[in-house]
Amino acid sequence: MRIDGDERRRYPRSRRGLPLAVDEAGPGVLNHVDNISANGVLCHTIKPVPLMTKMRIALDLPAPYDRRVDAEGVVVRCDADDRGDDHFKVAILFTKIDADEHEAVRQFVEEDIAVQDGVSD
Repeated sequence: MRIDGDERRRYPRSRRGLPLAVDEAGPGVLNHVDNISANGVLCHTIKPVPLMTKMRIALDLPAPYDRRVDAEGVVVRCDADDRGDDHFKVAILFTKIDADEHEAVRQFVEEDIAVQDGVSD
């Protein structure tokens, strides 16, 4: 695990974007996942989402995992995106995720970071 001097996160994040398969916040609310960790996701949205909003999301992990991850979470941050007033970054903390799916996300992130670190060396 890579830890920066001021890093406080329990789990590292993959910065690979992923398409969002399903969200129950309504059409067009969650656009795509900007980054992911075993603890949650950062999504881009077209409208703000209030803090502590409960959400159910599903996303598809790419090959070699090729699996859909279903999780429930809560919005812990919503900030305006640099792209303008009609775009927001929404951080969702997983509150309910199957242990096997949690492990698949953790492995995906770990391997994705290792590949990216190998490319940048």
